[in-house]
Amino acid sequence: MKKKIILPALIFLFGLFMTAVAADFSAAATIGDITSIYGAMSNPIVGYGLVTGLDGTGDQWGVNVTQQSIVTMLSKLGINTNEASLYEIRDTAAVMVTAELPPFAVPGERINVTVSSIGNAESLQGGVLLMTPLKGPDGIVYALGQGSVSTGGSVASENVMPLPGYIPVAQNFQTSGIVDNGGVVEKGVSIGLNTFSAVRLILKNPSFTDSSRIAEAINAKIAKGTAKPLNSTSVSVAVPASYKGNVAQFISVIDAIDVKTHSKAIIVINERSGTVVMGGNIKINPVAISNRNIMLKINKKRVPNAFYLKNGLTVAQLVKALNAVGASTSSIISILESIKAAGALSAEIKII
Repeated sequence: MKKKIILPALIFLFGLFMTAVAADFSAAATIGDITSIYGAMSNPIVGYGLVTGLDGTGDQWGVNVTQQSIVTMLSKLGINTNEASLYEIRDTAAVMVTAELPPFAVPGERINVTVSSIGNAESLQGGVLLMTPLKGPDGIVYALGQGSVSTGGSVASENVMPLPGYIPVAQNFQTSGIVDNGGVVEKGVSIGLNTFSAVRLILKNPSFTDSSRIAEAINAKIAKGTAKPLNSTSVSVAVPASYKGNVAQFISVIDAIDVKTHSKAIIVINERSGTVVMGGNIKINPVAISNRNIMLKINKKRVPNAFYLKNGLTVAQLVKALNAVGASTSSIISILESIKAAGALSAEIKII
């Protein structure tokens, strides 16, 4: 049985659909916002460590690596023990520690580190990460991590004895967390930026249109022939003679140049929350859609028992109208996917 829509809703829909909006897929930005420098990239580093001070929520007996790590750590501090004596310990957890070494990092700089349990710990909340060397793919230690772990959540508890089978309710994941500014850079990565004779800009969102516009904007600001697009991802920029040996200042000049970027036609749908996000005013070509609850047609010809939608309707208008008449998220997703399958919608649809 088709869903009946009252007359006021029909009038609202018709008035909304008759409104035409000119599509504009350009947005102003600076080159520094939409590009990065080739070679000046962050580098992942990783290490293995221990989180202590947990309130009985650490690794339980059976995670041998935790006991072995405690024995090794204590032996380096001059304390002799064995794994059997650690049977009752529940306040320690084995974790992997990860971080991003930023470009141009220097010794002494502070970075955030992330810890995640690799055993059967219930929670890392309130724990302290012990000093952990963080290495790169080359095996060299680039930073040391240590500090208090924050999981950003809590575990609900009651002041009464829980019933058999009772499971505490956790907010957010408790087996991973962040040590804010818990990493200290020991060794930076040298890039030698001021020796460059040319700078290569990498677009964060590849686009032939944007790479061409960036080159045009640089040539207009600096000098003709300074920049040229190599492909949809990169733009080569020659360093002028006046900036030789001072490439950092040249990059600062480039970064401040305004450029109009081309926004990609994309529709992102969060099926869980029912949120629909659209890039630009994406228009729909003439098409007819029949849904079990709603029937619509985008064309000049009217069809009985169907919504008449004016040619040039945008996705934003369609979604707003469907929400107004109580269409479910699944119906909206189905309609948009059907319109795209019919070739009447050129935008990319992503469902998360």
